[in-house]
Amino acid sequence: MLNRGFAAILLILTFAGCRRHPRPPEDSNPRTVYFTVGDNQDLLGLPLDSAASIEATFDVLRGPYRVSRVWWRGGQDEIWGNQFVIRPENRLYARIWDWWRDLQYRKVGTNRIAVRAAHARGLEIWMAYGLFDNGSGPDVGFGGFPYAAEDRLRVEHPDWAPLNRFGTWRQGGPIELAYPEARRAMVDYLARYTLDGGYDGIAFLSYAENYSLRYEDEFGFNAPVVDEFRRRYGVDIRREPFDRAAWARLRGEYVTAFLRELRAALHPAGKKIAVSVDGRDPHLPCLWNVEGGVRTAGRIHLDLETWVREGLVDELNLYIKNTDDALRRVVELCRGSATSVSLFGRTRGELPPRVLRIMTVGPDVESGYPWEHYIDWKDERVTAQPPDALDGGDVLARRRLLHAVSKRVQKIPAARVAAALRDPDLFVRRQALDALAALGDRSALPGVEAALADAENSVRWKAALALAELGGPEAIDTLLGAVARPESTFQFNLRAVPEAVKRLAGRGALGPDGLRRLLAHAAAAEPKVREAALHALGALKLPPSADIDRQLARVARSDAEPYCRELALSLLARTNGSDAAFAAAVAALEDDDPVVQLRAATALGRLGAAAPPQRHDQARGALARKFAAFGGASARPDGAWGWRVIGNALLDLGDDGRAELERALRSGTPRLAELAWRVLYLRQGDKFYPVTEEQDRAAHALRPASGKPPAFTR
Repeated sequence: MLNRGFAAILLILTFAGCRRHPRPPEDSNPRTVYFTVGDNQDLLGLPLDSAASIEATFDVLRGPYRVSRVWWRGGQDEIWGNQFVIRPENRLYARIWDWWRDLQYRKVGTNRIAVRAAHARGLEIWMAYGLFDNGSGPDVGFGGFPYAAEDRLRVEHPDWAPLNRFGTWRQGGPIELAYPEARRAMVDYLARYTLDGGYDGIAFLSYAENYSLRYEDEFGFNAPVVDEFRRRYGVDIRREPFDRAAWARLRGEYVTAFLRELRAALHPAGKKIAVSVDGRDPHLPCLWNVEGGVRTAGRIHLDLETWVREGLVDELNLYIKNTDDALRRVVELCRGSATSVSLFGRTRGELPPRVLRIMTVGPDVESGYPWEHYIDWKDERVTAQPPDALDGGDVLARRRLLHAVSKRVQKIPAARVAAALRDPDLFVRRQALDALAALGDRSALPGVEAALADAENSVRWKAALALAELGGPEAIDTLLGAVARPESTFQFNLRAVPEAVKRLAGRGALGPDGLRRLLAHAAAAEPKVREAALHALGALKLPPSADIDRQLARVARSDAEPYCRELALSLLARTNGSDAAFAAAVAALEDDDPVVQLRAATALGRLGAAAPPQRHDQARGALARKFAAFGGASARPDGAWGWRVIGNALLDLGDDGRAELERALRSGTPRLAELAWRVLYLRQGDKFYPVTEEQDRAAHALRPASGKPPAFTR
């Protein structure tokens, strides 16, 4: 086995002998890799959660992948973590945000590590950021209610959120840049984090991640926009027909003003700006790539000609689903200027000369193969490697051999692979775990279990997945025992363990014994063990069982941790509506914790939808009373959003649940009627609810004549 000290010296000497700048690709298209970072640290892919993982990744980018620049979205997480309100009532996302903040800047400092690692290797690193994503109000759909985060600029200045023509609904995501003071405030913190973070530039994506928008021209009717359009054209866009193209151009002028101000703040320090635009119609913002693509920023004309002429942006990026025609037009626009052109989403394939390629990569980086082997693509080239590669000092060769074993291209004895679990290289250890899982030799179990205590979080969670391929029901105790350790993380506990349990079940290796063990851990002494066990149960298709329902009902009624009670209720909502499940949901409507009450309402709506008439009516009555509690002078701490959860639960019941909301709409109680109208006609949830502009007008004709929308605490 390679001596750790010798390997470290060899790595230093090898790196010291390299040229400062990476070798360019054989084509004339410089390569940039885009990392979302937050997804890497949440989901189970390429790890970017430590100095070892970031440095190993950047070594590959600089070397075999011939990358010259990184777009790093971890900088956005740092801004959100400091600048935004993180709502603790969304308990899953609150845990994610604690993990992200600890990684990005509070404890590990992955952003600073990435900047240092990039510059030490001659790479540029730009912060990637959502130009039109400043979080959302609490009753906007995405990831459950409340929406997890919102810029303090929006919270403290609600008028700065884009408004619809009726004055009833504010867009999730953007800040309305028509307000000069809003532009100044946003420029101030973006410039500060770009400069203080040591980034070489800032690359803007131009979509927002939420479901608030229901049609493309819904928002953009704030007072400055309305007043300026009236001054220019003599038309009130809220009440009269108007020129949509002129309106979109006006909105785009405010984006140009923002870029002009940001340029003035960054350019003296040599920092650059890139903006991603729609890949088919470059004068519009990007489509968010969900449900076929939705322009969640709305219709805004992006004045590329002015941006290029004035040098406001250093790079125009055509986002995914781009076309050759759009690329040709943008290349022609930028010809002879200082503005470069880049293309997102064409990780492979020919491009015009000097067009920059924005690539996305994943676990292929760990394989040891050059980029041109296209690892994890359908036409990947994983070739057999010398069996003695594990004994040599070439770290890429060790990775390649283990990767070839993991892809079942070749076999070597499991004992030799298990020895690589002690390799000094992070990616070698992870590849060894994949290889052992592929070999299926249970003699490797002791080594895999030992890897659950590795110094690196990403090796530990990879060991959990390998254990799922080799172990039996007893693996549940091993996995949950690892959760109980002080070093266990959000990603290990609530992502890797549920995935491992799901894989155990998929192999038929969980069985009744494994399920029994999992339920026992749902009553463990440590809260994080109970949470992990309940999340793991959520990854399974549970068999109909009165006993399971009773055990989950006990958790829902009596667990000391509100989040565990929430998780138990969400599991009960998926059952066939046993007595225990229904009774637990009804009882939890009166839980001491308001958020648990709301999760109980969701469960009751789902259970009641298919329940016998008596129970269905009981659910309807209980939910209607709960909804009515938000009317009048309600002082509930979830007053800004809890009504939407209850209202959606009533809709889950079907026609008679909707009838309860219609009755509330006609109740004569102004606030209650307003909330019922919003549930019925301003739908929000974990998907889009598209309507036409004509349907929106018709819905507003049904709105209670109660004056302004109620003011909600955000």
